Amino acid sequence: MKKFTLLVVLLLIAAVTLSACGTPSTDNKGAQSKTEEPQGEITLRFIESLTSPERTKLLKDLFTKFEAENPGIKVEIISPPLKEADNKIAQMLMAKQPLDVVEVREHTAVQFINNNWIENMDSYVENWEGMETLSAAAKKSMTRLEDHAYLIPYGFYQRCLYYRADWFKEAGLEPPKTWQELYDIGKKLTDPSKNRYGYSFRGGKGGVNYIDMLYWAYLGEDKLASVDAAYFTKDGKSIYSTPEAKQALEFHKKLYTDISPKDSIQWSFAEMVQGFIGGTTAMLIQDPEVIGTCQKDMEEGTWATAPMPTGPLGEAHFPNGYAGWGMTSYSEHKDEAWKLIAFLSSEEGNTKFAKGHSLIPIHLTAPEKDNYFKTGPFSVYITMAKEPEKFIFTMPPQQYKAFGEHWNTADQWYQKYLAGTITADECLKHFDEYWSKAYSEEGKLFK
Repeated sequence: MKKFTLLVVLLLIAAVTLSACGTPSTDNKGAQSKTEEPQGEITLRFIESLTSPERTKLLKDLFTKFEAENPGIKVEIISPPLKEADNKIAQMLMAKQPLDVVEVREHTAVQFINNNWIENMDSYVENWEGMETLSAAAKKSMTRLEDHAYLIPYGFYQRCLYYRADWFKEAGLEPPKTWQELYDIGKKLTDPSKNRYGYSFRGGKGGVNYIDMLYWAYLGEDKLASVDAAYFTKDGKSIYSTPEAKQALEFHKKLYTDISPKDSIQWSFAEMVQGFIGGTTAMLIQDPEVIGTCQKDMEEGTWATAPMPTGPLGEAHFPNGYAGWGMTSYSEHKDEAWKLIAFLSSEEGNTKFAKGHSLIPIHLTAPEKDNYFKTGPFSVYITMAKEPEKFIFTMPPQQYKAFGEHWNTADQWYQKYLAGTITADECLKHFDEYWSKAYSEEGKLFK
């Protein structure tokens, strides 16, 4: 009897020990490094980059519908803090931590592709019924970097002008049509004693995108080597060596010193948007996702949208920004991962996500299915789309390996210039040497 009791105790201890060994371990962000899945059930691990509580809830709602339509597949969402997200994703991909679907952004795509972290999805895309209604911009974005479908875009972040309609009405002003008019109106509306300024300047992370738009507007499409690699001129030189670049850079500084809050030298997305909706700035240039924020946080009639301002040549240049869903190259559930990507990218799934996140959808049928995309503040994008020779989608050379370091360091150089520690010539000399070297080493990577 004693021997039998001892045997039972030993078996219980062994069972507890095995159970503890099988418990999945997690890192400090909640991503699992090993997970036991219930028999017959697959868990897809999805990581997002542009995180926010509202956006994560929107994705969870979509995943609930996906799970209902696909019994046996569960989706686990990983949502790192926004400022750390891209680095966190890169670390997890490098370590091949369990991930199946990943958010791929313009400035992370080349890194993910070059390191073989994400899958070439050509074989999935060629038989995908969603291709029939995709917009030309969506099809181009899918294969823009490597002529292969490494991501399916989920929407576009085109720029437009937001302005305080109540302030403009009070001052008897019309929304500006040019950059010069934006500056002139901004001067009239700037009153530091009332904490009112004309413009939401972006000097912090991502500010490089705003000076790029000015460079391109001053140079014009005819001088650019390619609107898909717009740091070079047609003669193979960098744009930073041109007199137009210096004019644009000096104008950029005037936008900061004359019509923007002094602390906007550090402003990134959140701060510049808050400056506008909080009643500090009169004008903001941002993506369509801000429409939802304005609708939620501002009174009707106090704000409106207008087309992008044009430069001295009558052209407005801005990126057709995008991000999308990709599949990890080492996923153990690639067919199921594709099912999730196709679900999110379908007409119904994408239209719901684009509307909930205020993005320009990827399917041509979206405006027909939902008036949200062709009326009110969103109608400005239809207005600009009717004049493609005036409102021109232009992009930096993201296909170059040199772009990664440029993206990470450019804002610091521009902040030095804005603060007066270096001159315009010194700033431009740095970028001219950097991109001339990249061109000589990497060659012509654009059409």
